[in-house]
Amino acid sequence: MGLTFALVMAAVLQVRVTTIDGASRDASLIAVTERGIQIEARGESETLALEKVLSVERLERPASTSPAMRVELFGGTRVAVTGITASDANATLAIRGQAQLILPMKHVRWVRFRNGSPLIDPQWLGMIEKTKSTDVLVVRRANDALDEVQGIVKSITSEVVSVDLDGDTLQAPIGKLEGILFADRTPMADAGKIVVEDLQGSQWRAISLAAAEPNMVSLNLGDGVTHQLSLDQLSRIETTGSVVYLAAEAPVESLYAPTSKLGLDDSLANKWFGASTSDDRDLIMRADSHVEYRVDKSFSTISGSAQFDPSVSAGGKCSLRILLDGKVVWEQTFDVSEPAPRGYELPVGTARRLRFEVRTAGDGDLGDTLRIRQPRLVK
Repeated sequence: MGLTFALVMAAVLQVRVTTIDGASRDASLIAVTERGIQIEARGESETLALEKVLSVERLERPASTSPAMRVELFGGTRVAVTGITASDANATLAIRGQAQLILPMKHVRWVRFRNGSPLIDPQWLGMIEKTKSTDVLVVRRANDALDEVQGIVKSITSEVVSVDLDGDTLQAPIGKLEGILFADRTPMADAGKIVVEDLQGSQWRAISLAAAEPNMVSLNLGDGVTHQLSLDQLSRIETTGSVVYLAAEAPVESLYAPTSKLGLDDSLANKWFGASTSDDRDLIMRADSHVEYRVDKSFSTISGSAQFDPSVSAGGKCSLRILLDGKVVWEQTFDVSEPAPRGYELPVGTARRLRFEVRTAGDGDLGDTLRIRQPRLVK
């Protein structure tokens, strides 16, 4: 698998180890070395080769409340923080019970200062997915609407964000902001395929793990960024690829059934106008249609965004529904005159089927074509 581990854990932790054949066992975690994972069960010690291990999960999780503030890096790591400061070219993340993480600002994708809500989340998640040529301050208004202010972020303190607006400097109070979206940058050369979850609610996506101080693990997040995590903060380690883009996967079912008959054979209409893909990342769907995928039990979240396809210049309204095992878990109505995307980030739970449905809004299906941007399953 090409994962690099050194001796990282020396204390005893009760864990459940799952191997790639699907078998699970409860054991004491003795150590993780470059040779494998050393466990002890019923008085016998065994070292499992890394390429045979799927996950290592803590059995007893202490009760804790995650901080509201989140920071996501371009490598996919999402950190629960108690604060962030930034000046010059570096940012410092304060993390409860852990060492500060100091890293170049260019690695920070976004900062969200507040907890989400059902009205705010689709707007925020839609903004995240949009292409950004400059930094964006996201302001939360009294009516639960989000506005964007474009500029260049110069610094962040515990109270304000300093931003350059065409030569003028604005001191934006953090209490008025939903968050900050940073301009798109070249992704990290290597995407972390080891997912490490901690007790604070962070998800670290590491390229490799390495030895650190006693009872500590060093996470290599890519491009020279590392973070040390103590064993008592560990919740789970997943050692396989962490993201699957659905547009690159074969659906188990895809059907186009418009309200207005086209005079075509059903199979031909489905071939010409059914769900299609763009660059193995986006789904293009017309009303009325649906597409369905299997969901492996190792995935925890489905995320992405949707909006009218940019090719559409006229039409009305249509809706997108997301269903898990036949149950609607997310639904939004889109208007061609309001092109702002809407995003979603939904727990998969025990569901094994995922369906996207695009439907007309009762005003005909002319122009009812949605682009579902980067729908993806995340571990």
